[in-house]
Amino acid sequence: MSFSQRCKKEVLKKDPISVTGEIISLMHFIGSIRINMGGYNIKFETESNSYARYIYNLIKDLYDYSPTFEIYDKSERDRVFIVLVEDNKISEELVDTKNNGFIDNFSDIEEVSLDDIKSFLKIAFIYKGSINDPQRGYNLEIIAREKHELKLIKDSMNTFDLNAKVNDRGDYYIVYIKDSDKISDFLAIIGANRSLFELENVRAMKSIRNNINRQTNFDKANIDRTVKASLKQVDAIKEVINSDKYDSLSNDMKEIASIRLENPYISIEEIGEMMDPVMSKAKVNYRLQKFIKIAEDL
Repeated sequence: MSFSQRCKKEVLKKDPISVTGEIISLMHFIGSIRINMGGYNIKFETESNSYARYIYNLIKDLYDYSPTFEIYDKSERDRVFIVLVEDNKISEELVDTKNNGFIDNFSDIEEVSLDDIKSFLKIAFIYKGSINDPQRGYNLEIIAREKHELKLIKDSMNTFDLNAKVNDRGDYYIVYIKDSDKISDFLAIIGANRSLFELENVRAMKSIRNNINRQTNFDKANIDRTVKASLKQVDAIKEVINSDKYDSLSNDMKEIASIRLENPYISIEEIGEMMDPVMSKAKVNYRLQKFIKIAEDL
């Protein structure tokens, strides 16, 4: 099961954020009208059994009525689940709720309650959204069919400062978020707390790995610089020894030269510790730089 599927499955196990808000959103995204002799019925069609069961229970709890649950095989692998409201009165109430609801009458997001906005985002994500596995990157998107729906999705996200962006695909639009912090916020808004923790764990592990890689690269760069400097010191010492300048050097200069030639890859601090008496890192470095200066002047 993908990370996106796990998020949706988790959300479907939670209680509705706003029953009315979710009913209106379900009517908008997957609801349709089936005409009969005495009026009409409302049909909700989905390819997921868990989605259909959620709708079934939502209607049952709201109206104290058990809708019809139908299953059809489109092919050997594809199955369709239908929740059918055959009670004319309840069907009329559902249509009236949708017609008078915030989606059909949307103009300003500030006129919509926060619970309705959260419910809308939850249902929009379940039926029209997807989210990347955080191991492969960060991207959450919801498909919008037309501009009115696009504006509602984007404004709903940005009510919570999610900084949603839009991609126009011609036949449809995609509202998306790529910032991992904002995706975490979205999951919290729709109640996907377990998925949120999973994403945060991945982010933490990535951060640790990145810090380790940076430290490793930093240490490697330091080693490279140390080796390069040591070899330069060795070359300078050899040049000075082969010149007439060496005999006039002080004993501590000669001792440092001897230690460096015998130990080309040890640190300056280690050279100082091998001196008798012990010499500070700064003093050792000064004398090694003096060898380089003498060699350059030869």
